[in-house]
Amino acid sequence: MSRKFIIIDHSPALRKIIGAKIRANLDDVQVLEAETPERGLALLQDHRCHLIIHLWDGFDVHALSLFDKLREMPADRQIPFLLLTSNESEESLRLIAEKGIPEHLLLPCPSRQFAETLNRVCNPVSLRRDKRYAVQDTIFLLEQRGHALQGNVINASLGGMLCELPFSENFNWSLPASASINFFVDGKNFVAPHLYSSVVQLTVTHRHPDFSPRKLRVSFRFLQIPEESRLALQQVFSLMEAMEQTSTYLPVAATLG
Repeated sequence: MSRKFIIIDHSPALRKIIGAKIRANLDDVQVLEAETPERGLALLQDHRCHLIIHLWDGFDVHALSLFDKLREMPADRQIPFLLLTSNESEESLRLIAEKGIPEHLLLPCPSRQFAETLNRVCNPVSLRRDKRYAVQDTIFLLEQRGHALQGNVINASLGGMLCELPFSENFNWSLPASASINFFVDGKNFVAPHLYSSVVQLTVTHRHPDFSPRKLRVSFRFLQIPEESRLALQQVFSLMEAMEQTSTYLPVAATLG
């Protein structure tokens, strides 16, 4: 599942800088921008967002009122909040503490610290609660920069898939690729194409005698799901649910990780 962050600051240049830094360190984030806290709250009404990032100069205490408004929202609509500031004076830190803001980060900071803070405040694992389904004999085709690779799907969900496939030196596993899944359920064939995917976890399960990788088990996250593919996945999972209700079939259910 792709996370969606809102960056709030009056400066377009600063918003672009922070947005670029996020994209450079995290591969599963969409970035929205707002010039004012009011505009940021309006975006919340129009989009399902997972994190508010507010840049603060450390002087205007009224700018921190956004946190109060977020805290007043119903519990089921609470959004994590991260304050970014370059002002580390005692007065600004005191104001942050008085407001009860739980997470703030001083800028500039190392890229690793920046990414770790974002993942701690908005944990991607906690967002992946889609039920996974194991469909026997399901295969997929992975394509990247003119190279293709076929493998077997162990289980899949609306958020991603767990697969086994041969190792290929033609693939850069740190970059996204396009996947097409072919399901065969209850005598019908279903295809979910153009699933833009990134690797969450990769494990070498088999090696050649020289210990080089031969077979991989890879967990993919779907970054983009075309409507055609979403409908195909939903049809397959609905059939699997029906089979579960009418037989002793035991599906594989797990969280994306």
